[in-house]
Amino acid sequence: MSERMAKLYEKAWNQTVESLTDYKKDIIINNFPYDTRVDRDVSNEVARDAARLAEKWDKELDGKVTTPAP
Repeated sequence: MSERMAKLYEKAWNQTVESLTDYKKDIIINNFPYDTRVDRDVSNEVARDAARLAEKWDKELDGKVTTPAP
């Protein structure tokens, strides 16, 4: 995995978790390692949504020249 994709996945994860309802956010933050089925379902949903978002951003950036922020 490229460094850019790693950063996009992390940013997408943070944005996805931030947008969750308090119930789901509590599961993600406080219930690791997600032993119950509900916890696993929520974590899988969040991971899937974050991955899709990161991959969408990657396609949007494809071919564009980006420079690091100062």
